[in-house]
Amino acid sequence: MIKERNYALDIVRVFAFFCVVCVHFFLNSGFYSLPVQGAQMFFMCIARTFFMICVPLFIILTGYLMSNKKWSGRYYLGIVKTLGIYVFASILCIIYKNHALHYNITPTNAFFSILDFTGANYAWYIEMYIGLFLLIPFLNAMFHGLQTRKARLALVITLLSLTALPTIINIFNFDVVGWWSQPSLSVAYRSIVPDWWTIMYPITYYCLGAYIKEYPIKLKKRYILLLWALLLVAFGAFNFYRSRPGIFNWGKYTDWYALPVTLMALLAFAFISKLKTDKLPKAVKIPLKYLSDISLGAYLLSYIADSFIYTRLNKDVPLIADRFVWFVPVVLLVAVASLTGSAIINLLWSLLAKFAKFIFQKIKNKFTKKQEEPTEA
Repeated sequence: MIKERNYALDIVRVFAFFCVVCVHFFLNSGFYSLPVQGAQMFFMCIARTFFMICVPLFIILTGYLMSNKKWSGRYYLGIVKTLGIYVFASILCIIYKNHALHYNITPTNAFFSILDFTGANYAWYIEMYIGLFLLIPFLNAMFHGLQTRKARLALVITLLSLTALPTIINIFNFDVVGWWSQPSLSVAYRSIVPDWWTIMYPITYYCLGAYIKEYPIKLKKRYILLLWALLLVAFGAFNFYRSRPGIFNWGKYTDWYALPVTLMALLAFAFISKLKTDKLPKAVKIPLKYLSDISLGAYLLSYIADSFIYTRLNKDVPLIADRFVWFVPVVLLVAVASLTGSAIINLLWSLLAKFAKFIFQKIKNKFTKKQEEPTEA
């Protein structure tokens, strides 16, 4: 029996991609160099808080989709396409940097930049994903080895305690005079709980995805959405407060692994995955599936669009605050350009894969035919 595709998960992936593009607006528009004050910056802090769920959504989705994968030799073939898309994207990024940005990247440097994940500037995610992919069968064995829901929940809580809890506990320093009135005066903090393991956050998100696949959140969509909105406003306001009166303070509580981001990503995934998609027309399902499939390449190639478009935006609109009104058109332009580029490299990969399969089949047939030829007595 063929299981029907859940297009809500495609929506999660496409939504996460658009959140990535939106987060990069803050990185490239000068947002982080402006004093955090006034209504406009308050709204932008809320928006940044909203879009920071992008990377967590990708990893939670991975856990949701791959939680039943078991170790085998064939399992490792599952990463081939990801690596192929990465290599194609890296080559395009290197060509862009050489010709448009006038870098002097030699063939040798280009080769090693692909190996060390610097060829494509946003390839840190691929470097992380390779390690996660290699661990997945063993993470699944650990997760499913715990026989009860209580034990699995204990695993998730333990991971959250190691990676997310420190981001809201270890962020205060009461020794600094005037800290509460001007929190940006100090970025130091007193460590109360261990935070050495925070870098392990991809495993936390993966296990969260595996857990909610087995035990879905049973709240109705409207309550999930309401809770998500309340947390967004609360955490966005806190980020605004913690940065005053300086520039945005990119502390532990605002990063990918922060507990506020974790909670919002979990609610966002729960809400989107509950959407009913079975009655969507094919005219929607087919493009949605395709956009989902090319989102990884689009993410990697968005560096090119970012570099090209924001260079011109920042030149033509010298005042940083004035650039914010261009948020929607710029984000859409970057997304469309990146998706177009990804469509091209996915087509190239498809052609290459078909050619490799054809060659392999020819060799296999020739070898089989030779084996079947009668030998002289």
